[in-house]
Amino acid sequence: MKKSIGILGAGAFGTALAIVYHKLFNITLFSYFEKHVSDMKSSRTNEFFPDIKIPNDINIEVTENLKNYKFDYIFWVFPISPTKEILTNLKNYLNGTDIIICSKGLLSDSTFLSDLFKKLLSNSNIGYLSGPNFAIELADNKFSAADIAFNDINKAIQTANDLTTENFKLNPIDDILGAQICGAMKNIIAIGAGIIKGLNLGQNTFAAYLNISLKEMQDFGLALGAKSETFYGLCSMGDLILTTSTLDSRNTTLGINISRGKNISDIINGRSTCEGYSTLKQVLNLAVEKNISLPICETIYKIIFESFSPDSILNVFK
Repeated sequence: MKKSIGILGAGAFGTALAIVYHKLFNITLFSYFEKHVSDMKSSRTNEFFPDIKIPNDINIEVTENLKNYKFDYIFWVFPISPTKEILTNLKNYLNGTDIIICSKGLLSDSTFLSDLFKKLLSNSNIGYLSGPNFAIELADNKFSAADIAFNDINKAIQTANDLTTENFKLNPIDDILGAQICGAMKNIIAIGAGIIKGLNLGQNTFAAYLNISLKEMQDFGLALGAKSETFYGLCSMGDLILTTSTLDSRNTTLGINISRGKNISDIINGRSTCEGYSTLKQVLNLAVEKNISLPICETIYKIIFESFSPDSILNVFK
């Protein structure tokens, strides 16, 4: 009998996961929006990649109602901002089931998602999935890999064994804190990478920037209690390279637009979430609280929120 997976959040990444796992598991893809559910049921597509069909078989159900469902695993793929409200509303349906968080960033009070989930779902094992994974490529069945983190390495190994497929390789690690730090910071760093690209500062500058950015991520993580080796893995170096190297990255594209003098409000309004923009203040608030210096993040903050010139990104090398 097939195991069941609940995917909470029917955006691009949630839909991609449904496509990845539908042959091996019974999939329930949940959205809070009735019209979104209706549209996906009728078209068997997601607006984020309309050319890729959601398999039209009994193994993928799209719904806005979680009552009476039981899952072996739940992927949490909602954006950060409504997480606390949604989790509070759904906790009675979820408690006791293994939860794998896929959202990247910090909560508005600069705390980590795993802490909120542990508090509200005391009977669940909480994991975190992160790696160099664009949703469109997952949905298109291209080979991808990611880190799956639990505090218990045996739980991470078991979950990786259960959820690895032919084209989606999961690597178990036991550093959920480090994985979350990487997921939050790489999007901020990508904004700076976009500024460097937009100013045509060159590949040498970009490579040097990537090097010191990885060091800043690692220093921040170690100061908070993360493990050093995490920052050379798929959730860190792998995701950082992907997110900063392509115009398919929303955060890199944001940086390019900033370098060209475009108004931030005009860039952000009406676009998909730019996680680096919405996470920047939370990361810096945590750094101030813990007395940790983050010169790259501080420089990007000044460019975005204090009208510093985009070319002041070069100050990170001083």
